[in-house]
Amino acid sequence: MSLLDTFAPRRGSKQQRFGKIFIAKTSFYLAVLFSSIFVLTSFVLFDKDRELAVIQATRVESEILKPVQDYLKANNVSDYEDMTIEVNCWSKFEGTEFNVEYLDRGSWRVDAFYKLVRYYWRVDDVTLEVTRDPWNRSTHPTIIC
Repeated sequence: MSLLDTFAPRRGSKQQRFGKIFIAKTSFYLAVLFSSIFVLTSFVLFDKDRELAVIQATRVESEILKPVQDYLKANNVSDYEDMTIEVNCWSKFEGTEFNVEYLDRGSWRVDAFYKLVRYYWRVDDVTLEVTRDPWNRSTHPTIIC
């Protein structure tokens, strides 16, 4: 008995071998074969570790903290306890300790706690542009500074 008889045995009065079932089985097995070949070649071709070049920092932590403080002083936010009151962001973070960390890719991450939630800001090393980093995930009410 041949392999073809296993997949598509002769049936019916005309003994036709190539029907809908044969086409479905063949396309399934070919899809499995090609996807396994794709996965194996992907692992072989793309298994090399890639190392990114480290961009050296041009500033120190104290120079990075000043633009973040200026950014907080310039922005106002509605207080999450009372949405009708608009408060300056700096008044919320004035007494807190800021952590400054260089990220090896040309930017700094500055974070601080306010009422059990850690807030993040990103500072570009060259331009000192400050953006809010939306990494605070919390079940506590948060403010947007």
